Amino acid sequence: MAETIIMHSDCRNLHGAIKQPFQMSFCDPPFNIGESYNGYDDNMMDEEYDHFTYEWLQMVLDVTQGIICLHGPDHVIDLYQKHMYHMRHRARRVSWVIWHYRFGQCGRSNWINSHCHCLIYSTNGISYRWNPDAVLVESDRSSTYDDPRIFDSERGGRRLPFTVWGIPSDGPYWGRVQGNNRERRDGHPNQLPEVYLERLIKAYTNPGDWILDPFGGSGTTIVVAKALERNCVTCDISAANCESISQRLEKGAMRV
Repeated sequence: MAETIIMHSDCRNLHGAIKQPFQMSFCDPPFNIGESYNGYDDNMMDEEYDHFTYEWLQMVLDVTQGIICLHGPDHVIDLYQKHMYHMRHRARRVSWVIWHYRFGQCGRSNWINSHCHCLIYSTNGISYRWNPDAVLVESDRSSTYDDPRIFDSERGGRRLPFTVWGIPSDGPYWGRVQGNNRERRDGHPNQLPEVYLERLIKAYTNPGDWILDPFGGSGTTIVVAKALERNCVTCDISAANCESISQRLEKGAMRV
């Protein structure tokens, strides 16, 4: 049985409360765009948000021995790259994934934004888990082009996912979690789909490993981790979010 721990705290204060090292950390912080958030000011001055990002990145690096996944939109990715460059002696980037989604916010002044990023780092030169066979998808040569030669390949018609996720070959449920989605949790406008966390967790951890999510939000990481028999600690500054995560854990994952 996987162990799950929900902590009501500012994640920057977790140093003394965490005993075990984590094989993976997934980080999806507030984006500083003025979103309403119980217990947190999501409208900081740029310098304050920059320092906030630096502080929690330091904490995550201190407790992770394996993989760190940093999720966010363009402007947050700029901060990740800046700080992680200065901490490059502690972690190196091993991949850069783009999550493509439909139903971007419409407007007339620019193209409609339809993506977020996930920068993936390995820490301290430690060899990390990598389970490619756990996340294979059907090759387009098999599903679309009916090329029989693909079945003579090592993986027999299947391949690793591309670095753009949410495209047709990935299958269903990759879009933004909208109001009529079965996964939807009230009060979480930026909720991530379960299949996104499922792929990361399967690829970079084994059953029984420990995962950290310092920004619990709607609880997607901890719910998927439990379904996949991984242990997980999640933290949120909002007591209401912690209660919502607890209720979601009781119901279990919808897609995994």
